Amino acid sequence: MLRGKRVLVTREKAQAKALSQTLERYGAIPVELPLIRIVRARQTNQELLHKWHTFDWIVFTSQNGVKYFFEHIGEMKPPTWPKVAVVGEKTAKALQKRNVVVDLIPNEFVAESLAEALKPLVSSNARILLVKGNLARDTLREQLSNIANVTDWIVYETTYNEEAKPQLIHFLQQRMIDAITFTSSSTVHSFAQAVSGENIDLSFLTIACIGPITKQTALQLGLPVHVCPHTYTIDEMVEQLHQYFTRGE
Repeated sequence: MLRGKRVLVTREKAQAKALSQTLERYGAIPVELPLIRIVRARQTNQELLHKWHTFDWIVFTSQNGVKYFFEHIGEMKPPTWPKVAVVGEKTAKALQKRNVVVDLIPNEFVAESLAEALKPLVSSNARILLVKGNLARDTLREQLSNIANVTDWIVYETTYNEEAKPQLIHFLQQRMIDAITFTSSSTVHSFAQAVSGENIDLSFLTIACIGPITKQTALQLGLPVHVCPHTYTIDEMVEQLHQYFTRGE
C-alpha cells in the first residue's frame, strides 16, 4: 500500500497541492519538488487578443491554457463565445467555473481523440483557435489542420526549473523517495535533463505517469514506467500507484 511511502511530486508549484492532497489521503508522504516553471507568455499576439472571439471554435488542452488565456484577455467579455472544445475533465471544469459553456469533450483525454471528435462538427473552411503552451506537441495541430484552418495562440511558457536539480540528485542518491509522479511530458524531460550524466541507479524507484503521452516520453528517454492509469487523472494515477505497492507487499 501507499501508506508511509515518500512520493515525489514534480509538477509546477501552483498545481502540486491537488496531487499532494490525494497522496495524503492514501497515507503517503508527498515530497514537492517542482521540476518545471509555468509562466504567462511574455509576448502576446495583439491581433488574436482582439479577435479570438471571431473564430468558429476555440480549443483548450489544459488547465494552464485556460488560466493563462484569461490572464491575457483580462475583463474582456465578447458578445458571443466561439464553440469550445477541450481535452480533459479538469480543463472543462476550469472553464465551467468561469461560466464558459463547453461544447465538446472527447471520451479519451488525449489530443488525438479531440481531433477525431471534432471532424464531423467542422467544415473545411472553419477557423479553429488552438490555445496552448510553448512546448505543446504538434500532433493536435497537425490533425486539426487536416479538417479546418488552425491558428495557434501560445499563452504560457514552460521552462526547466534548474534550482531543483541539487535537491533531486540528493533525494535519488540517498534513496529518500519511493516513487515519482509525472503529470506531463515536460516534467519527464526536466527530470531526464537533471539526472543526465549523474550516473544514478534508478532501479529502486517506482515511476508513475498520468497518461499514455507522458508514458511514451518517459520510455523514449529510457525511463521504466510501472504505473499508467487507463483514466488519465490524478485520482486514478494515485489509486493505481496504491494498487501497485499493495501487489508488491
